Order: sequence, then C-alpha cells, then structure tokens
Amino acid sequence: MDKIKLTTGPLSDKLSLNETLKKRGSCRNFSDKPIFKNQLASILWSGQGVLTRNYDMRRTTPSAGSTFPLELMVAVRKDGVEDLAQGIYHYLPGQHTLKKISEKDISEDISAACFNQEYLKKAPVTLLVASEETRTTRMYAERGQRYVYMESGAAMQNISLEAVEMGLGTVIVGAFDDAAVKKLFELEEVKPLAIMPVGYPKDKAFYA
Repeated sequence: MDKIKLTTGPLSDKLSLNETLKKRGSCRNFSDKPIFKNQLASILWSGQGVLTRNYDMRRTTPSAGSTFPLELMVAVRKDGVEDLAQGIYHYLPGQHTLKKISEKDISEDISAACFNQEYLKKAPVTLLVASEETRTTRMYAERGQRYVYMESGAAMQNISLEAVEMGLGTVIVGAFDDAAVKKLFELEEVKPLAIMPVGYPKDKAFYA
C-alpha cells in the first residue's frame, strides 16, 4: 500500500532530560483528542530513528552489532491522528515513512487481545514493538535473544520519554495473547514484545 512521508526529527527541546525523567509515568486514561501526525512521527523517530547513514546506520536506540531486530507497528484509531487515516502501519526507519498495511480500526480488537484492558480502546494510537530475533541470533546465537530484549527496553524508554516531551502519555503493556496480536497486525516471522498506547492524558494533572 501507500507510503506516507513523516516529518524528520524531534519537534521540541523544551524539557531537560532530568525534567522529562521526573514527569515520566504510566498513563491508562486517555482523552478522545486526536494527536498530530508530526507528534506520531517524533514518537516513532525516538524509538527507531536513523541518526547516521554511513556503514553502521546508527539509530536512536543502540543495537548489538547494528543488527536492528526491532520493528515498530502502528494502529491508528478512527479520528485518532490528524491528517492520517485509521488503519495499521509499519514504520520504515531508513525512509522515515509509514507503510500502510490495512485500513482497519483494530482498537477494540487490541483491547480484547490484551485480555480486555478497556483503556486501550480509547488510545488514539497504539504502537507494537516487535522483533525479528534471527537478525541478532545469527550473529550472537542464543545470547542474541537477550540483546534483543535489551534493545527493546531502550526503545520503549525512548518512546516513553518522547511522549512526555510531546505532552502525551503512554504505558508499556506486556499482558496479551501473542497469537492474537500477530494476527491483528498481520505478522509472520516477527515476534510481538510489547504494546504501547499513546495519546493525551485525560487527567490534566498528569504532567503538572
């Protein structure tokens, strides 16, 4: 399907790292207000954005042996993102684009796959952090699996902190049916690791 070009790089540097760390929290109560496409672009860039394009293709998240096993998938709820249609997208870091996979709004299905965590229905956007572990285990054998988990933790922390910078909220969800999530996001070889809903916190004091 179509590829959608995203705004390059972060949108703001209004907070210091210390301030951002202090404000980071787990948000499970989202406003119906849509987020902007460039906010989503910044969130995705923080998790897997390309910093240099020389031989190592350095990214915002460190990767063992520059094997880059992570994939970021995006589920957009109906009217969840300004100027971006509902559906399922795959983030392509090298091009900083979104590749549309499906036109479905799967927000309710995600909630069901996460054992009926109701707040997931409200999030304008839900990210799936997934991995193709063989990219790393080919180089590091079984030890590579550990490196994948280390990398995914770094990516999720980046996303969490960038959400704070954007005035958005998120939470890391690990409780879900793997097979159901793979089916929803139309994954084959890629393994789901974590789900991260993103949106404006409904509680106005969340980042006060």
